[in-house]
Amino acid sequence: MNTAWRVNAAFLVSVATLLGAERALADGTNPYHLEANVVSPFDYTGLVTSAAPYHHVVFGGDTSFDVAIQGMSTGGQKVWFDVRPISPATDIRGVILSGGANARVPACANGNPASGGYVVQVEVQAYHQGTWTPIGWVKYAHVDNINVNNGAVIGKAFSFATASWNFDGSCSTGPHVHMEPYNYRHYACYTNRSPFAYYDTLARVGGGRLGLQPCP
Repeated sequence: MNTAWRVNAAFLVSVATLLGAERALADGTNPYHLEANVVSPFDYTGLVTSAAPYHHVVFGGDTSFDVAIQGMSTGGQKVWFDVRPISPATDIRGVILSGGANARVPACANGNPASGGYVVQVEVQAYHQGTWTPIGWVKYAHVDNINVNNGAVIGKAFSFATASWNFDGSCSTGPHVHMEPYNYRHYACYTNRSPFAYYDTLARVGGGRLGLQPCP
C-alpha cells in the first residue's frame, strides 16, 4: 500500500490561498519544459486493460488507456491524483477544472452516471523558481464518490474519488479507470507497463516532446 506516501485529504488547500498572484496563467507556456510523471491511480498492483496511445480518446487528451486492479474489481477502490515532479520542477499540485462534486460530469455520452460514473479533469501544475506553471491535465473517467469541488487545489498525491461499480456493457465494460493525459504545450507520452505497481509511471505531461510517443 502507498497510503503513507499519499497526501491525506486533510491537506486540501483553499483556492484563495494557492490561486492568488503566484499562479501562472494557464496559457500553455512552459519555458523550462517542466515535466511530471503520472503515476498509477490505485494503491495496488494493476493492469493496463486497454492500451495507449489511441484507446477511445474521447475527452480531448493526447492519449488514453484503461487501468484496473490486478486480480480483483476496481469498484469502490480509492482513485488517486498521483503526479510526481521531474527535475527541474520541485513540486506538483492539481487543480480541479471540471467534474468536481459541485458540478459532476457523466463519463458516458448518454449522460447517465449509472452507465459508467463520472469524469474528473485535474490540471497539473509544476513548481520551479517560485512559480507554479500549468503544464497539462489528466482526466479520470468512471469514478464516483467525488470529494472535491471545481477549483479546489489538491496535493501531488490526493485521493479525490473512488472507482465506479457502474457499467452498462457499452460505455463501460466493467469497473476500471479510464485515463487521458494532455500536455498544454507539446505532447504527453505514455507507457503500457502491465502489470504495474502503485509507484510506476503510466504517462508524463509537460516536457518538450514534438509528437505522441512512448515514455523513455
